[in-house]
Formats: sequence, C-alpha cells, structure tokens
Amino acid sequence: MILSQIIVNIPRGLQARNTCRLYVIASSFECNIHIIYKGITCEMDLMDIMNLNVLERDELTLVANGKDEKDAISTLKKFLSEGKFSFNNN
Repeated sequence: MILSQIIVNIPRGLQARNTCRLYVIASSFECNIHIIYKGITCEMDLMDIMNLNVLERDELTLVANGKDEKDAISTLKKFLSEGKFSFNNN
C-alpha cells in the first residue's frame, strides 16, 4: 500500500472533465485507488470524487494498493500536479 499527499495544481480542480480524466487514468491500473480529502475517503467513483469539491491548490492524499500501485501513484500525481498524463504501451 502506498499513500502520497499531493497538492492539486490543475485549473478548476476536480470538476467534471478533470474527474473523468482522473477516473480513466486510475482505471488503467491493476490496483485499488482511494482519495482522502478533508477526512473523507472515497473510491474511484465519478460522482463521489466530484462531490468532494476539490479545488485547485487543495491538498489530498492518494492511496493505492495492488499490483500497479507504484505506477498508479506516480501517474496520478503527475496528472494532478501538471494536468498531464500518458499511458505506457507495454
């Protein structure tokens, strides 16, 4: 299990479009991923994430547990901090 704190640095935070991108990225990994924000833990569920109302410059914690946990955290952190991501074609 890996826990990692990150400051969200994407415009408009986790509004609908960014939440969808986050979901697509997270779904590509073989592990369970959770977000902890202001004491609330949620799984990778679109509505649950949007209901957290995470804004740009807010801090959250990513939790990943499973086969791809290291790659998942690394990729999600890059997306949340830079708004960029790419999939490895292995």
